[in-house]
Amino acid sequence: MKKLILLTAVSAFAIGNAAFAGHHEDGEKGKHHKGNWMFEKNDTNKDGVISKDEFIANATERFSKMDTDDDGNITKEEAKKHKGEMKEKHKEMRKKHKETKGDEYDEDDSDE
Repeated sequence: MKKLILLTAVSAFAIGNAAFAGHHEDGEKGKHHKGNWMFEKNDTNKDGVISKDEFIANATERFSKMDTDDDGNITKEEAKKHKGEMKEKHKEMRKKHKETKGDEYDEDDSDE
């Protein structure tokens, strides 16, 4: 059961964050396009692949952030709270991006 919860949390994080990938001013796809930044974040030794140990380490860190009462489980309430916190964080990131990029920012790229 813990593995299922962990896998679900990691998958939701990875898929959700891919929506917030940035673009370069010249319109070309950069390292942040379509979640590449997430790959780079998880590839901690920068060898171009994510090992099982690297993946599990990141998943464990994410799980710990969601398990706010440190009981080794994520309740629906903890998951909802984390989702709300992430939405606020991403909302702020979009706001900052819009301020720096101006009119070229497309509000339709948001997850709301």
